[in-house]
Amino acid sequence: MQMTLRTSLAIWCALGLIGTGQVRAQQVATPVVAPAPSSTVAPAIVPAQDNADIDTDTIVRASSGRLQLQAPKAVWADLLRQHIPEFAASADAQNITPGLIRKLRLDISGILATEGYFSPEIQFDNLDSTDTPAGTAKLIHVTVNAGERTVIENVSLKVLGPMADAIDAGDQPSIKRRRALQEDWGLAVGQPFREADWTDAKNQLLESLRADAYAAAALTSSEAKIDADEHRGILQVDVDSGPVFTLGDVRVTGMQRYPSWLIDRYQAPKKGEPYSRSRLLDFQRALQNSPYFATVTVGIDPDPEKANAVPVDVNVVERQARDLSFGLGYSTNTGYRSEVAYRDRDILGKAWDLRSAVRLEQRRQLGYADIYLPPRENNYLDSFGVLIEREDISGVLTNRQSLGVKRTSTRGHLEQRLGLNVVREKLTVADTPDEFHRALVASVGWTWRDVDQPFDPRKGEIYQLDLAVSEKALWSDQRFVRVYGKYQRWIPVRKNDSIILRAEVGNVFSTSGDGIPEDYLFRTGGSTTVRGYAYQSLGIQNATSTRGGRVMTTASAEYVHWLYPEWGAATFIDVGNAADTWRELNLRQGMGVGARYKTPAGPIALDLAYGRQSKKFRLDFSIAIAF
Repeated sequence: MQMTLRTSLAIWCALGLIGTGQVRAQQVATPVVAPAPSSTVAPAIVPAQDNADIDTDTIVRASSGRLQLQAPKAVWADLLRQHIPEFAASADAQNITPGLIRKLRLDISGILATEGYFSPEIQFDNLDSTDTPAGTAKLIHVTVNAGERTVIENVSLKVLGPMADAIDAGDQPSIKRRRALQEDWGLAVGQPFREADWTDAKNQLLESLRADAYAAAALTSSEAKIDADEHRGILQVDVDSGPVFTLGDVRVTGMQRYPSWLIDRYQAPKKGEPYSRSRLLDFQRALQNSPYFATVTVGIDPDPEKANAVPVDVNVVERQARDLSFGLGYSTNTGYRSEVAYRDRDILGKAWDLRSAVRLEQRRQLGYADIYLPPRENNYLDSFGVLIEREDISGVLTNRQSLGVKRTSTRGHLEQRLGLNVVREKLTVADTPDEFHRALVASVGWTWRDVDQPFDPRKGEIYQLDLAVSEKALWSDQRFVRVYGKYQRWIPVRKNDSIILRAEVGNVFSTSGDGIPEDYLFRTGGSTTVRGYAYQSLGIQNATSTRGGRVMTTASAEYVHWLYPEWGAATFIDVGNAADTWRELNLRQGMGVGARYKTPAGPIALDLAYGRQSKKFRLDFSIAIAF
């Protein structure tokens, strides 16, 4: 027996039949079609139980009778249970008629066909009425033997149109691309036939062509020839590539508040570029991540008549130019916090982005104003700003003023930073004269990120390296070179758990630590470094204070187990310290357990840590709410 499944029949099997019902089934034999009983209590449909492989559902009682369903433990049996309502656990007793039996046969056969079973045996067995308790529904066994599954014997994939012409002309990129299409075909020889896989394979073929150059690719024919007796399938697919698309002018709609030249600053595609979906998605992502637009869509009309210079349509919804926000928060590092932030994205009508805030914390108070210029065409982002800060931490009262400029560029996973800062600070420590430090610092830094999620990574790693240089002859009190490096890695474990590893090291090369601003020395301890010790309490210990040292290192290992989608538990161990020299460095250890709660901005952590050297428990917690 042979049959041909064309696209229309495939849709009928996958949608038409499945949409009519749900099924329960099993692999046993023997039986009969029972006519509708004359009893006023309608009989129920129940597959018969055979052996230990039969999965028995909960008995459901209804006012008119009892329904008991049994089926083998197989994927196709789960589909029958899912898609035929007569076999649902909550189904009422049914009036068994020849019409219902015919319908069930069609439904079962259609659903099994979508899984590659084209010759099932379906039988109905009416239990003897003496086995049915008085006043309950009579039971009907539904016995299904799915039979042997159909396997793909041959696949014929033919490319037509301009791509075929290029292949015939010996164009090597086209020849390689056709080979890649054949190798990536999703329903290969030897695999069982499944309607879902057949549909997915055709969709994947089209998407692969449409993603680059051939935006109007289309199937011209597709056919699955099934030999139900031999359980073999032969697939044939013809696809017309359509013309090669080249990008034309960029057409922007929705720009009212900001200047139109902003679009070009975010690496807009150039006229004459070959069409690439990933190229347009990168452009859309860059616009979406900018401060100026709330929503962005970028696309083309895949009309073959426009292939030589297809317009790129950019539709944007602009953000408000100005906003004012307030926030409250708490951190075990710096205590309670309140904040007022103001942002203006169109300073002087030039799309300069002002970001400013005043933040008041128990141990630190600061105010800052930064202005970010629109990106340059070479993807550089320039900014400049001013910071005024006062903090009283670990017995050191610091008043700091800073003015700086920075240039940031991003290429793929790598971010580079160039900066120049002028820093002036006053230090007040009990029982010592006030100290004044100043420095002109040039800096360069790199961060390489490759993580699956930016705010809540579960897999990936981050490398960071920062260099800072200050010359005594150029306004600075001390000559120094500061080197800092950090590595962090997320390792997935089982389905949801993860291991988080972190290590950092820093060294300030100078003849002495005198005259170097505290911001360029090292202190550690607290919720993000060595838990179990107070924030920035590890460094050069004095009688009443902790000062920054020229060397520092920390390391951490943490295991996170997610009990529920939002709630998890963690266990960890941290080590680290800061000192003036490596000889004086004495590592401190902290260990403990914690709770995790997922939010859109990343997980909130509540950790109870024990400091091995301090012999004290410490609770580390941080949370902020903006409104």
